[in-house]
Amino acid sequence: MNKQAMNKQAMADNIIAARRTGKQTIMELPDPAPTMADAMDIQALVFEGFGSPSVGWKVGATNEGAQKAFGINTPFYGPMAESGVRESGGEVANTECVGAVEPEYAFKMARDFPGDGEELNAENAASAIADVHVAIEVIGRCIGSQGYQNGIGVTMDFGGNAAFIIGPRITAWRDKDLVNTKVDVDVDGEHKQSGDGTPVMGDPINSILWLAQKFAEDGRKIKAGEWVSTGTCTPPVPAETGKTTTAKFGDLGTVSVTFTQP
Repeated sequence: MNKQAMNKQAMADNIIAARRTGKQTIMELPDPAPTMADAMDIQALVFEGFGSPSVGWKVGATNEGAQKAFGINTPFYGPMAESGVRESGGEVANTECVGAVEPEYAFKMARDFPGDGEELNAENAASAIADVHVAIEVIGRCIGSQGYQNGIGVTMDFGGNAAFIIGPRITAWRDKDLVNTKVDVDVDGEHKQSGDGTPVMGDPINSILWLAQKFAEDGRKIKAGEWVSTGTCTPPVPAETGKTTTAKFGDLGTVSVTFTQP
C-alpha cells in the first residue's frame, strides 16, 4: 500500500482536534516523512487554528540525553497558549494528551531580545529579562501514533507543551545560583526526582540565548512581555490523576499543580 502524501493542514487539523478534546489523534506517517522544517510549518498552522493567544515559548531537549531520546541533535521550541496557563496550585485535567511534569525556570522578558544591532551573548540575554519565576511545564503528546514519538513529532505539537504553571517570582534573581540550586519534585509528598539547572544547556540563561539565536535566523526576536520556559531541571515526573505534584527550587520558591479527572 502506498503511503499518503503529506497534507500539512490536515495534520494540523488532527492535532487541533486532539488538543480541544484531550483525545490523542492517530495519524499515518506520510511518505516522505516530515522534516523539522515541515514540523515547524505544521506547528504554526496548529497554533493559528487552535485560537488561543500566545504567552511565550517553551524550549525542550536542552541536554544530550533528552536529544538522544527524541532522535535529534539540537533542542526544539514551541509556543505556549494562554489557555494552558495556571497559577501555582492550579488544576490540569489529566487527559490522554498529558504526560508528565517538568520543573523549569521561567523568564519574563523586559524588552525585545536581541535589540537592533545587539550582540547575542549571555550577558545581553540576562539584561533583557524582567523577572524569573519557578515554574512547571506540563508536557504531553496529542499524537498517539508510532513514528511521531520523536523530536519532529513533538515539535509540530506545540513542542509537547500541555500547560504552564507559574510559581513565585525569584527575588533578586541575578544574585541567585540558578545552575546549582537543588530542585526536588514530590507527588503527594513522596519524593520522585532531584536535579538542578545544569541539564538546561549548562545554565538556564543559555536557553534564552539559544532561542534568540534560532529566532534571529528568521529575522525574529523574543518579544517584551513573553515568557520563556527554559527546559527541565530533573527527569520528567509522570502526571497522576487525583494527586498534586510539587517542585521545590531550594530556597528560591515552590510551585505545584494538581491533576484532575479528564
